Formats: sequence, C-alpha cells, structure tokens
Amino acid sequence: MRKVMAMAATASMLAAATTAQADQVSGWKNWADHAERVMAAVKTNNNAEIDAACIGTTKTIISQGFQFPYWGQMLPQFCGRVQTENQKREITLRGWMQECKQLRQVKGALAKSSPVASEPRAKPLADEMVATLEALDTRECSSPPKRR
Repeated sequence: MRKVMAMAATASMLAAATTAQADQVSGWKNWADHAERVMAAVKTNNNAEIDAACIGTTKTIISQGFQFPYWGQMLPQFCGRVQTENQKREITLRGWMQECKQLRQVKGALAKSSPVASEPRAKPLADEMVATLEALDTRECSSPPKRR
C-alpha cells in the first residue's frame, strides 16, 4: 500500500514538474513576443503605437504559472518609463529627479538579465531595452528641466 502511494506521489510530482516546465516555456515565449512588439513600437517613436503595444504587459508577467526573475518583471515598468519620457510636458525639478531615479532603477534591473534556456530572444531583448533606457537617460536626465 505504501509503495503504491509513494509511486502515485512520485508520478504526481513528475506531472507537476512537467507542467511547471511547460508553463515556463510558454511564459517566456509570451514575454519575448510582447517585448518584441513593445520594442518595435518604441523604434517608431509614435506614442499611440507605444501605448497600444504596452497594453497587457502586466498580464504577460503575472498570469504565466511561474514567477519571472526580477529583470523579467520589468516589462511593464519599461513601458511606463518610455511612455512618461516621450510625453512633452512641463515638470517640476522634484518630479524630474524622481522620474530619472525610476528610469535608472528599471535600467539597472534589466541590465542584470541572464540568458534563458527556453527563450533565446529574452536576453537580447532585455539588452535592447537597457540601450533604449540609456538613450532616454542621456536625453532626459543629463540636465534639469528648463524653468519658466
């Protein structure tokens, strides 16, 4: 009886491991697909396209059946930083400092990306996001906003 229960428990654990592995493969594929759409929109520099591509980034991260590493969880924050920095608006000095700090935090997290065995596009996409944020940092954060 104990052997049967042990075999059933082992089979159950193997099935769960296979399901978890399948979740990771499909999750990383979804992440890379969404990140590619976002990066394509960012390259157009069209705010409407960026907004459309960024819809659903949070769902891409939280509904995959496993937890992405911290750098993989930065897709929605990347969208938020790009959307914020591409808007033409007046900003206070304190707000500017906060936005630059957040931009650098997201950039730092994405810079820690590592290769993903199940999705070879993930690391290059994260590196491309870092380069984009670096360009935004240079453009937006190198000097304080002009005062009126």
